[in-house]
Amino acid sequence: MRLLLFSVLFLLHFSGLAQRNVQVNNEIWFGLMTSGQISPRWSFWLDSHHVPDLFFILRGGLTYHTADQKFAVTGGYAGLNLTTPFSDGELIRPERRPWGQIVYRIPISEEFSVSLRYRHDMRYRAKFNTTEIIDGFWLNHRLRFNASLRYDWKNRLSPHFNFSTTLFNETLLTVGPDPVVNPFEHRIFLLFSFQKKSITFSPGYHIRFTRPEYNSNNLLINHGLFLWINIKYQFKNFRRHSLNEFPGDHI
Repeated sequence: MRLLLFSVLFLLHFSGLAQRNVQVNNEIWFGLMTSGQISPRWSFWLDSHHVPDLFFILRGGLTYHTADQKFAVTGGYAGLNLTTPFSDGELIRPERRPWGQIVYRIPISEEFSVSLRYRHDMRYRAKFNTTEIIDGFWLNHRLRFNASLRYDWKNRLSPHFNFSTTLFNETLLTVGPDPVVNPFEHRIFLLFSFQKKSITFSPGYHIRFTRPEYNSNNLLINHGLFLWINIKYQFKNFRRHSLNEFPGDHI
């Protein structure tokens, strides 16, 4: 909770909230994430996320895990549909996104762990004018820095499922070569995860701070509830080499 409060206060100070126009929007976020271990060191994942009137993404990746499981390196590709200023929330703008990430896990205790992640997105988004999608794509590079704190309460709530809480803090910076619409965004997620066997339900709350380039005096705040469902497939018995993956890896 202290980290969450510090993050909010830092963002308000950094953005000069008192001197900016603030626009607050409600949104709801749905996610379905699947993953499966295919060898002692390799796993794959395929997930989808949907925020109504904003975007839908289908993303796949292949992950290599080091022997001590402190590092996990993933590369993949995603396809998206985005909204436009003239489409009234319809997701008519395609995006193609090669991406890669590296996760470093810091085990503090049996229950508490910290993860640091860097993800790089190459965003090829379809061009558009004031009324329609046109030929060609704009390219931006998005740099994503994430820190998460996870506490595993195990079966203290109930002997029938495992319970954990996770706090995510992520900063996104977008650069050229093409014109940038949202150069800065910060996201905070608070997850409550309920795991039973291979399925994890993660309801929670999120808030996103965005500073648009086209009007630097504006601060956009999007917030609301979310529900993510994570399914782990077991293709083979890897009990001696079981790999760690968490819903936060898929944000």
